[in-house]
Amino acid sequence: MNAHSIPDLRYAMSREAIIGHETAWKISSFGVAQYLHGYDPALLGAIEEAALKLKASHAVHKHLDLTFITGADRYIPEIKELLNDKLRLERLSDMMGTRLEPYPLSIVGSTVTFMNPRDGAVDWHCDGVPVTELTPLSISDPLVGGHLEIYCDDSETGRAILEQGREIPRNRVMRIDHKMNYATLGQFLGVLHRTAPIQLGSRVTLVLNQRSVAKPYVDDNRMFYLAADNDHDREWVSELAEDVWTNQLPAYRRHEEARPVATEAHTPVSVGARDSW
Repeated sequence: MNAHSIPDLRYAMSREAIIGHETAWKISSFGVAQYLHGYDPALLGAIEEAALKLKASHAVHKHLDLTFITGADRYIPEIKELLNDKLRLERLSDMMGTRLEPYPLSIVGSTVTFMNPRDGAVDWHCDGVPVTELTPLSISDPLVGGHLEIYCDDSETGRAILEQGREIPRNRVMRIDHKMNYATLGQFLGVLHRTAPIQLGSRVTLVLNQRSVAKPYVDDNRMFYLAADNDHDREWVSELAEDVWTNQLPAYRRHEEARPVATEAHTPVSVGARDSW
């Protein structure tokens, strides 16, 4: 990650620093950063206005205690405009250290989330999509809670703690407060995180998802996980299958063909050493 390429940086942390060890299932070593996004305020205002009008008819609250419009760019043209903006993708790619493209599934490319004491926030989880950009559309003043919390350790260790009914240790949690005019970019695949419950106030956020052009197969969206929020719509199943055959599988094969072959180191063993076994 080149921190000098990130405008007005507030937070930055590498993926390995978050997890605490080297990782292979990733698209780069980028972890998380928060930066001044520079997006048109009028465009973001139009997105929020449209999302609030659609909330009653299109928002769902089925999974992870989160209320959101899934595949929001299908209903709000301004989101599709921002999602596919070439300059935006170039800047995110530069920050991530690898070329990015919008996440292809229609139900997952973008969401608008509504967070408050009644609508919930989002429980501890690891993302299925490789790269997520979070852009607040509105943040109430005051707001108690609603900040991003990232577990700084191996995600399986954190999951085991939660499965046992225990709290995540506070000394292992990194806190990032959301701020208007700033976006948060994260490679949260395999990184345990949540939004802290909101006791007072509200936040509306635009979530835009991306993946690697070179490694589109680096993805943790399992079908059961997608179905948890989208059981009313099964067209995405065909979309996913088509993407596997036309994009993910060819890219995976290219990667495997180019990967260096591991060679076993052969150290001669002396006769005396063998005789002593």
